[in-house]
Amino acid sequence: MADENMSKDLVNAAFEKKNAEEEQQQQEEEKIKEEDKATEGDIITFQRDGQQLEAVVTSSKLENSVVCDMTIMDDFHERNLDFEKTVVAHTNYSIKKRRDV
Repeated sequence: MADENMSKDLVNAAFEKKNAEEEQQQQEEEKIKEEDKATEGDIITFQRDGQQLEAVVTSSKLENSVVCDMTIMDDFHERNLDFEKTVVAHTNYSIKKRRDV
């Protein structure tokens, strides 16, 4: 019985360690360097509902995302999107063009 309890404790400890390592790796992947974040006026691209979209950042004050305006796309009205603006997480976009300073 003691051996069985020890075995369960070892399995649980290994499981907890694996979960902690995976969580730490995920947190490191999600961290975006400040210089890699979009700022107001930058043009970004991102995927939404299987479409490649483009937008200009209108607010970058959120901690984990940006607010952007998609009406800069020439075919915005043809795409039948529900909203002109949307929120995109830092991990889900790439910067196409930095704003002109």
